Amino acid sequence: MTDTQRGDSTPAAALGTNTDSDTPQISLRSLRKTFGSVVAVDSVDLDVADGEFFAMLGPSGSGKTTVLRMIAGFETPTSGQVILDGRDATALPPFRRDVNTVFQDYALFPHMTVQQNVEYGLRVHGVAAQERRRRAGEALDMVRLGEHGARKPTQLSGGQRQRVALARALVNRPRVLLLDEPLGALDLKLREQMQLELKSIQREVGITFVFVTHDQDEALTLCDRLAVFNNGRIEQLGGAQEVYEHPATQFVAGFVGSSNVISGEAARAVLGRDGAFAVRPEKIAVVPRESAAAGPGEVTVAGVVQDVVYAGSITRVVVAGPAGLTLSATLLNSEPTDTAVVRRADHVTLRWHESAMRSIAASAATPAPTDHS
Repeated sequence: MTDTQRGDSTPAAALGTNTDSDTPQISLRSLRKTFGSVVAVDSVDLDVADGEFFAMLGPSGSGKTTVLRMIAGFETPTSGQVILDGRDATALPPFRRDVNTVFQDYALFPHMTVQQNVEYGLRVHGVAAQERRRRAGEALDMVRLGEHGARKPTQLSGGQRQRVALARALVNRPRVLLLDEPLGALDLKLREQMQLELKSIQREVGITFVFVTHDQDEALTLCDRLAVFNNGRIEQLGGAQEVYEHPATQFVAGFVGSSNVISGEAARAVLGRDGAFAVRPEKIAVVPRESAAAGPGEVTVAGVVQDVVYAGSITRVVVAGPAGLTLSATLLNSEPTDTAVVRRADHVTLRWHESAMRSIAASAATPAPTDHS
């Protein structure tokens, strides 16, 4: 019987225990996965540190979920390695890896109580009844559901069921928790609340969280670092602020938040140079045409307002500029007013500082047909 099967907190025997704090908790080396002629994951290299909250972000079909499933052991790589805590786990089955997974549908047993659901994995691993109850109680307290152990999952809200799934995954004390879009089924307000809950729980337990999502706001809110996936490859890797403020490619600029991309003839007309450049809408000021004098280091673009969209805390202004360029600016609605500051067909000038503009490359990922996320 392995250490994992005994249900104690020791990592799986096959993986061993690595006491070097500099060793990544997860290392992926030249990881590749194909399904017939379809390349789902193509030569991914990645390190995730011990105790890190890491996000894998990308659209459907970008390869992020397939990578997660290879870390968990649910998919076998076509080539490459999955290394957990310094040990090669590529060929190990899921139950031999010190990893647990939380799925979007939670997969709770409806006929069991919340307490029994959380205890289930410990019972399978042969943990004694008294120890099961103690550890399940601790896990439920951790997710603030200690008073709900006798209820059935159907008696809980969506957010509470999500927390039960978390408790069940954490009760086995894994070194890594994998979360496959676990908030996708929740409504917006509850999802935002659970994002804060997840971050708080991760800080409390201190283990490595790897979170898969297609929601860029969610990734930026939760993670220490993120990898942006596109066509089976990592397009950019870095801290949340770094990736948002300094997108490396046109894909990242458009997928992580929204960006105005100025390239080709428009770049020559507006900036007087060749290349591709990105500027975030919130970095752009909208001013009347007569107030258009540019200050030191500023870029100004004259145009006509095509659309004005009120969105509560912000207003989005879309402006048609020269050389077929269309730019979007975001205005913060910081002052209460019943009168629109900008209207359709107004002649305005857009203004931003050169330091807000980023030079970007074409997509780093070679497009490849894929049906897998």
